[in-house]
Amino acid sequence: MLLNLLLFSSVYNIMRLDNIKLNIDNRRVQYTMELWDIYDKCFVKTGRTHERGKPLSEGDYHLVVHIYPINSKGQILIQKRTDTVSWKPGYWANTGGSAITGDDAWITCQKELWEELGIKATRENSSLAMMYRRHNSFCAVWLVRTDIFIEELTLQPTEVVDAKWVTREEFKAMGEEGLLVEYFYIDFLYNLIDEEFGT
Repeated sequence: MLLNLLLFSSVYNIMRLDNIKLNIDNRRVQYTMELWDIYDKCFVKTGRTHERGKPLSEGDYHLVVHIYPINSKGQILIQKRTDTVSWKPGYWANTGGSAITGDDAWITCQKELWEELGIKATRENSSLAMMYRRHNSFCAVWLVRTDIFIEELTLQPTEVVDAKWVTREEFKAMGEEGLLVEYFYIDFLYNLIDEEFGT
């Protein structure tokens, strides 16, 4: 897999809709499909959109975000996916999702974090750690500093069933045990965390 890492040193400062939203009014159900902006391999918008759930054409990319809330102890907040989501049901994972049409990486970061966990990302507590290209998407990886308590979280019931703070050792162990989605860049990300936060 070709992975092009685009590293950013500046601080970027980023709400998400479900794949299908139902509006029920007098027994009428209206389906609103999620649309993505399509980018080329240079991360330039093509002016075209794509309907989520359908395969992307070769050479087309969409925008995805991964978000890592981190506390003053250097722990990362991870969440457990519900058994009803289509991708990796029941796994522990980072917070994240796809950008809908018109949203950039910062807006998508804000939306995903608020909707899934009830955490507010601001320009003061957030930074873009890196960005990379994979087979059909560009992924923006965010760090968000927060000391929120688990009981203060508001979990999105359709996607998140649990959340917890973990150390880097626990994070890696859970990946090795097959309990957590594995992220190829995690060691590099922890180096960035050490540099930025001194954890």
